[in-house]
Amino acid sequence: MAAGLWLACASAHASMQLRVASLALPGVALTNVHAVATASPDGRPQLRLDAGKVTVPVLGWRGVGLSLVGQPQRDPGGAWQFTGHVTTRGAPGGALANADVTIRYDPDGATLEVDAAQGASSLNALMPADQFSHVQLKLGALPLAWLRGLFAAAWPDGRVTGGTVTGTVALDLASDATRVTGRIDVAGAVLDSKAGTIAAQGLAAQGSFRVDLGVPAANFMFDGSLRGGQLLLGSLYAQLPAHPANLHLATTLGPKGIRIGSLDYNDPDALRVAGSMAFDRKGGLDALALTQFAATLPAAYARYGTTLVQNMTGLQQLQTGGSLVGSLDIGAKGFQSFDLHATDFSLSGDGRGVAVAGLNGSVDWSAGASRPATSLQWNALALDRLEFGPGRLALQDMNGALSLRAPVTTAFFGGSFQLARVAWRPDAAAAQRLSAAFSVTDVDLAALCKALGWPAFRGKLGGAVPDLSYRGDELAFSGGLSMHVFDGSVSVTGLSIKHPLGVAPEVAADIDLQQLDLGQLTNVFDFGQITGRLDGDIHGLKLVSWKPTAFTARLSADDGGKISQHAIQSLTSVGGGGIAGGLQGMALRLFKTFHYSKIELGCTLANGVCAMRGIVPDPDPDANGYTIVAGSGLPHITVIGHEPSVDWATLVARLKAATQGQGPVVK
Repeated sequence: MAAGLWLACASAHASMQLRVASLALPGVALTNVHAVATASPDGRPQLRLDAGKVTVPVLGWRGVGLSLVGQPQRDPGGAWQFTGHVTTRGAPGGALANADVTIRYDPDGATLEVDAAQGASSLNALMPADQFSHVQLKLGALPLAWLRGLFAAAWPDGRVTGGTVTGTVALDLASDATRVTGRIDVAGAVLDSKAGTIAAQGLAAQGSFRVDLGVPAANFMFDGSLRGGQLLLGSLYAQLPAHPANLHLATTLGPKGIRIGSLDYNDPDALRVAGSMAFDRKGGLDALALTQFAATLPAAYARYGTTLVQNMTGLQQLQTGGSLVGSLDIGAKGFQSFDLHATDFSLSGDGRGVAVAGLNGSVDWSAGASRPATSLQWNALALDRLEFGPGRLALQDMNGALSLRAPVTTAFFGGSFQLARVAWRPDAAAAQRLSAAFSVTDVDLAALCKALGWPAFRGKLGGAVPDLSYRGDELAFSGGLSMHVFDGSVSVTGLSIKHPLGVAPEVAADIDLQQLDLGQLTNVFDFGQITGRLDGDIHGLKLVSWKPTAFTARLSADDGGKISQHAIQSLTSVGGGGIAGGLQGMALRLFKTFHYSKIELGCTLANGVCAMRGIVPDPDPDANGYTIVAGSGLPHITVIGHEPSVDWATLVARLKAATQGQGPVVK
């Protein structure tokens, strides 16, 4: 009534002005309000209202400038209607920056209705005239950025920069909390967190929701579906399908991060998960409890697993197949339980990490409990470049320790691999998590070396590791591995493998060779014939991706023997040396076999370069280089190395050429 009288007076006079320092309504506060009512030439009133600052906490409006210009009029029924234009300055997302507006006030119905339109976007708000704390909204292709302030109240670390929303929403404003409910259809949503660990791009969603804004946390519930777009949650990156994927979600967003208390997601041809999870403020996974998990591959991996697997293992572009179902519980201290069943499961990754084909069976484990016996069997298995044949694990969880019920034997490079003992406690400290014992028998050494990309040593490999433990991300082999080859022995001690399932495993070991029969050793290569016994050591050996990066090696035959012309040529090539001239060069052309008193060749590899050395002390200190072969008797032959430093790749190429019969020919 007061507004009507004021406007009537404005029609009778040239203009009237009203200034109010502040105006407070439920959920809305205005300051520096200036209203001017004037009469147009045809006698109709004109109204202009300017507010220096408008604050709407639920929308995140703080200090927003607002200007409203238009014509008020009263219909015969007594209702007032204002038609005009509104502009804002500093509203989140540019909300109502340049919009047409219609305001209707019905005193009989005690309702206030506002319609705003800006481009393709529309907003209708209906509220009781005496209770602005309850608002019914209809949204038509409304930019999500207009609701940036509302999102900021619910998710302080989040930012909304794109997308639109259509639907119906109810706002219930209270002094201590705000509830927002409705049913919406979101298209092309773009959002992210300040840390960049939670984000969405081109996301579409449809369903009902509820948001309760409180202090210090906000609760969010959604029941509907997602379709299309991309989603990032910490290390989980999802390419959502074009068809709807049903989602039920109940979440608490607080100062410590995001807690998803109830989750049920169903992408029918790829992934079904139900349970709960939690992320810290940086997007890191705090807890994951999946009461139901079902993945159909390869769709589940392609849509949801690529980045997750890459972050966990470093592996990219895996090939997957089959299915996995079960449950999983991971707490702040690691695994609590898992119960998984595989059907025709397969996994491979370009010869790196774990690869398996035809995996079937189950594994069931729970911390501190005993679970029913299970088994897993496979058609083929590989750990990085180590390939195993078919096998079957009979498993039993006893008080939280998953162990073998019986040893398992499988084919391994023409021989066999027997896993005699395993005790795995997934929830234990890193130093106590895994203990195992295994042995290998009659392994084809040439096949194994070929798989590892090493020079093709030939023979049979056998040995045992009485205890293997897993500490953090490192496998440690206690007791060493002993092998009997070439009528001598090779012992490997201090063996450890870091990142055994990663893209670049790091191996460390010390290797000692004792009394290897040089005749047998050289017979398996096209290196040339040498007789005698070989001793040596390769200490401080470090391999990255199975390629040597550091070691100190010494190989020596101290008791003398015979060496062929071909072997001399091969040693000359590998050592980068030469044959003494004169009579020695002539002898090399005339004789095919020579006696030697000692052979020694050493190399210290660092930074891709091998520092070479020969017999110490050198029997020929006047030689221009280092002596590799010291001759004995007549005809006398001496091989001298002239390159103190050799690039490792060059040395490997020389060794490969020498063992393939491509060494130099003396004419």
